[in-house]
Amino acid sequence: MRKALAAIPVYHRAVLELFIAGMLWGISFTFVKWALVDFSPTTLVFWRFAFAIVLAEVMFFIFDREGFKKSHRDYKIGLFAGIGLGSSLIFQTIGLQTTTATNSSFITSLYVVLIPFANYFFLKTKVHWYHFALSFVAFLGMGLLLDLPNNGLKLQSGDLFTILVAVTSTFHIIAVGIGSKRMQSGFRFNTSQTFWAWIFLIPFLAYDMSAKDIPFFPPITSYMSVFSVIGLAILVTLGAFYLQVRAQRVLSTTTASMLCLLEAPYSFLFASALLNEKLTPIQLAGAILILGISALTIYVERPKNTDS
Repeated sequence: MRKALAAIPVYHRAVLELFIAGMLWGISFTFVKWALVDFSPTTLVFWRFAFAIVLAEVMFFIFDREGFKKSHRDYKIGLFAGIGLGSSLIFQTIGLQTTTATNSSFITSLYVVLIPFANYFFLKTKVHWYHFALSFVAFLGMGLLLDLPNNGLKLQSGDLFTILVAVTSTFHIIAVGIGSKRMQSGFRFNTSQTFWAWIFLIPFLAYDMSAKDIPFFPPITSYMSVFSVIGLAILVTLGAFYLQVRAQRVLSTTTASMLCLLEAPYSFLFASALLNEKLTPIQLAGAILILGISALTIYVERPKNTDS
């Protein structure tokens, strides 16, 4: 298996990693819906992160003790990525209380429009004209997926919270892109951003517990909610975000953001199968448009030497 992966060119391997990450992010929206049966947004994210951090550190210590000793600096490097990750998941989880998994994933994908502008205006990085063009078309695809031609801008409160996710996700993707160039270990960097996201969450959890009388240990009525928290911790927090960190060591921030769009179509597929959410023909056209733009981005951004 390792030999087969090693034979794949670095760029193509990074693309494959984000394809897999997109699939894992896609099912995360369904997991969150199931977990919210018993957990509040803050307790859900708290226990998800806590379990992921402990599991990651134990695994790293057991399987790579040398890397464990040398990569403590990654905790400092992952600070800003963790703030972006924590704020994104808090807003996203709150939003999923009153919006669909499909809407949440596609509104979140607004970050693809924001990233080229953020790169240009704040990081002074070179952005080609086609990045803006591709982002604009992807934004149109998102509008179709929200069925704006028929629904207009009738947004739920959950949709408004999810718009904030697009902003914080922009910050997170850029922070990962910067940190991935300086980190010692991709696995430890992912653990570090999870740790800082967990720390960032604690004041929100404390407020909910005092002001809303939300229990620290929620009463469990559904084993599916517990299964979902564990799935979010292992498959998404440890798996998908680690693959994103690895991929962004190779791909530009703009290219990575375009490929991250794949989480939205994946989200619909899982939500359709498991939550009985449906797409209209207009929404389906938007999904196809986003998939097409993602494929086109891979083509135009590919390195001239595909063996590297």
